[in-house]
Amino acid sequence: MYDFSLVGRFMEDVMRVQHGVPGCDVMVTRGHELLYRHTCGVSDYESKKPVAGNELYYMYSCTKPLTVTCGLRLWEEGLLDLDAPVADYLPAFRDVFLLKGGQRVPPVNPPTVRHLFTMSAGLDYAGGGEAEAELLEKSQHTAGTVEIVNTYASRPLCFEPGHEFLYSNCHDVLAAVIEVVSGMKFADYMAKVIFDPLGMSDSTFDETDAVRARLAAQYVSDPQGRVTPTDLNNWFIVTPNYQSGGAGLITSTADYAKFADALACGGMGYNGYRLLKPETVVMLHTEQLHTFVMNNNFSCAAGPGYGYGLGVRTRIEQVNGARSPIGEFGWDGAAGAYVMMDDLNQLSIAFSMHVLSWPFCIGYDHGTIRDMVYDVLGL
Repeated sequence: MYDFSLVGRFMEDVMRVQHGVPGCDVMVTRGHELLYRHTCGVSDYESKKPVAGNELYYMYSCTKPLTVTCGLRLWEEGLLDLDAPVADYLPAFRDVFLLKGGQRVPPVNPPTVRHLFTMSAGLDYAGGGEAEAELLEKSQHTAGTVEIVNTYASRPLCFEPGHEFLYSNCHDVLAAVIEVVSGMKFADYMAKVIFDPLGMSDSTFDETDAVRARLAAQYVSDPQGRVTPTDLNNWFIVTPNYQSGGAGLITSTADYAKFADALACGGMGYNGYRLLKPETVVMLHTEQLHTFVMNNNFSCAAGPGYGYGLGVRTRIEQVNGARSPIGEFGWDGAAGAYVMMDDLNQLSIAFSMHVLSWPFCIGYDHGTIRDMVYDVLGL
């Protein structure tokens, strides 16, 4: 019905031939209907194995939309207060502090759960420093999510909570909060409310031998786009028991597309499962920083015109000929994964590749595919 050949040619001729991406996979879904899928290239340069569509990928930061969805499920059920201090759930955070003139000073207001959603809690991506290192050594690298996240409170905050945006470990801390509130391991709770009911059988946080056998080979790019093989590991998974809410998900394109489709359809899955209420999905992608953060230094790899909602980029302005509407939302991952969801048009895009530090994703490859899809659909 629709001619998506331009998207396929872009992936083949530009991303693969000109940019050198080994392989990639895209799925376009609207209203629970798969409109288009295209795989190209190889999942491993060495074996020359073509991308088959059943490969697994480290999603890295594309984990974050699922993590905040879990948090919002608990909020819908009245179990999680977005404006409660983090310390209400993780007591180690009662002692957070800033350094002013070399002195430890408590923040004027403590970091809240909402601050975790909006990356404005004052945390950074450096983890727990010496306290984390000591814990890892003492536990022989077996410490779990809550244990490790608690060490983050031992380092000074970067700023007063709620005053700035800083890309950080906030969603890892949110995962620990979810674990405490749900009474389940974070990944088990995600399986309960997302994976199992949506039939996402390829999705996991456990890197078993069977999972590793299905992972696409991983590569790294230099600033000029020259791609070389790199180790098949995710450095955010610091122990086998640490389930990173910011970067720990392993899944397939088809599985991720089921999640994306559900949010694009107002929180309703293809099989009738209610993941979130429609009004909660709207809240998820409602821009937060203009009123919530005094110093909005948010920048987004999707290009200009975006703000930040409760853990997702969200379009707040149509600039530079952008085709997607206000409220289009999603995120991307360190190895090139990309998700776009549009609950106005019930449209979603799930895209996977496995190249770290890919310079062309930022404002180009992902955005080009997004705009081509809207052009094809006449939206």
